[in-house]
Amino acid sequence: MSYRGRGRGGYNNNNGNRGGFSQQNVDQFAAANSVPVEILGWNNATQEECISFIARKTKISVMNASVDQQTGILRGYVRTAAVADELTQWSGVKFAGQSLKITKAIAVNSISGQMGLGVATNTNNSKAPNTIETITTFLKSRYNPESKLLNLSAVDRDPQLQQEGFFASISTTSKFFPALMKIADELKLEVDSVDVSGNNLKDLTSISTLAQTFPLLKNLALSNNNITNIRTFELWKRKLNFLRELVVMNNPLVSNLRSANEVDNIKLEMMKNFPRLVVLNGEIVRDENKLLSLVSFPFATQGMFFQDETIQQVSTNFITNFFNLWDTNRQELMILYQQESQFSMQVDSSHPHVIEIESGPSTNSRSFSSYNNSNNNNDSPFGYYIPHSRNLTKVSSVKSKMARLAVGQQNIFKMFSQLPKTRHDLLSNPNLFSLESYSYPQLGGILLTLHGYFEETAIPDDNSAVTNPSSSGGNNRNRFQKNNNKKIPLGKKSFDRTFVIIPGPNGSMIVASDLLTVRLFADADAWNTPTPTPVVQAGVPSQQVPTNVPAAVPNASIPAVPAAAPGAPTPNDLPPDVKANLNDLQQQILVRVLVDTKLNFQFAIMLCEQSQWDYQQCINNFKQSVATLPPTAYM
Repeated sequence: MSYRGRGRGGYNNNNGNRGGFSQQNVDQFAAANSVPVEILGWNNATQEECISFIARKTKISVMNASVDQQTGILRGYVRTAAVADELTQWSGVKFAGQSLKITKAIAVNSISGQMGLGVATNTNNSKAPNTIETITTFLKSRYNPESKLLNLSAVDRDPQLQQEGFFASISTTSKFFPALMKIADELKLEVDSVDVSGNNLKDLTSISTLAQTFPLLKNLALSNNNITNIRTFELWKRKLNFLRELVVMNNPLVSNLRSANEVDNIKLEMMKNFPRLVVLNGEIVRDENKLLSLVSFPFATQGMFFQDETIQQVSTNFITNFFNLWDTNRQELMILYQQESQFSMQVDSSHPHVIEIESGPSTNSRSFSSYNNSNNNNDSPFGYYIPHSRNLTKVSSVKSKMARLAVGQQNIFKMFSQLPKTRHDLLSNPNLFSLESYSYPQLGGILLTLHGYFEETAIPDDNSAVTNPSSSGGNNRNRFQKNNNKKIPLGKKSFDRTFVIIPGPNGSMIVASDLLTVRLFADADAWNTPTPTPVVQAGVPSQQVPTNVPAAVPNASIPAVPAAAPGAPTPNDLPPDVKANLNDLQQQILVRVLVDTKLNFQFAIMLCEQSQWDYQQCINNFKQSVATLPPTAYM
């Protein structure tokens, strides 16, 4: 066989392209193996300048970019859905005098593939855009933006969908709803309520993706279906955490109930699956005010940031429970750590300011560096921390670096035991703390950072790192032996603590990484203005946290406190730091609440504040909540 005339190298001379691959083929291949994004607001510059700016700013490459001449939308592709999600978080960044709007585009190939059209391998893909347009038109016709209602009732009887053959076979029927949710997600519909009535559903399998598309859903109607088993709702357990109202009327599940016990069992199981459920089939099953008081985070300050309401709920629950145990019983925290979990702490020695130490007004101001460079560990207020400090700018030995990284439950608890006992006033002084929480998609978890202060209340349970420095595992051997009988001062410290928490078994959370930084005490001006104004975070009721309680609650507005029995505690028995923030009448109320409820200080003060320092209201609220309070709430 002669190869003459077939082009250089023996390849087929197909319009000058080797192997028959054209630029169109390359673009189609790239589109089929990446995620499309769309960019608006770039018009004050060129397409190339915009793509270059995004690469510099976000470290993300947008490939195969092109401009739709009719709409002016710049469309390109990124490698994965995770990268696309990360890029959309930069939406709003300023470029050439305008704010860029970056969104994920509707992926023709992926959605068509879900519908079984085979577009990725079929050269004739004319049906794919028509399919997407049909579903998009259907969604828009069923969506009410004013009420934020998406009506998906009786979708199999929609004339246009029937004409397109979406329900012609079991295969296409089963793929329709996931494709519907995919497009709904791409359209960024704001949905509070969904009606899925009259679809002949026997279980939730075919509509399971509803929880992923609308995790903040508040109202759901599933009436006039064929659901028979209460266990089918376990599919959405801990997924629709903000569902307030559920309707399941005219399903065998409720139509066949024979006794009051069966009705109560249905209510109980629904409340287990949906923690914020208030109304079931038109009947109130929970006290909504009480529920909000239990699930709402008491922080309403400027220093709080939550990426979304789901992350807010998980992170605030985690923080309040974690630091309650950190201050009272660190052994119980070990259930949150696994053998691969890591903990390390460091003393921040880079603070440039001269800050007054908390041992009293007569104490001379000293810089942080002067303490850090002291020849005696006991001269420093950080004496309990320095033996464990893994500050990599100070610790050069590889052996010391590894020795000061605690891995696994046993090593982590050992280090916990060698740190001073503390108190974090998270609930009583939330404006002195700042909390940030973001999703951590690499591990499917949450990255959470808390800034604030704590007060040291006692020396560590295990003080061997100070009295016997060689036991800490670092290079402190014999360095501080001379004066190890001196008492290290206790006081206030500022701190930063960063957690990476990931989902564990049975809906629990596991701490994958825990990093603590300890600094000299500083105020909260970084996130508070001199006259702080409460900022309402998504899903958090607006609360004004009193910074000056006596002024905020006049004596005249508080009812008289019942007389105490002879020999009962008096306000004089309260700790000085508690008395300093309360007027005389509030001190009396707090003492009576402590005696009558047996709550500890933390929960008693929180109860008084939420009851507006009304003694009778305190008792009423306590009686309503007593069944749900944890054992740690009591003295």
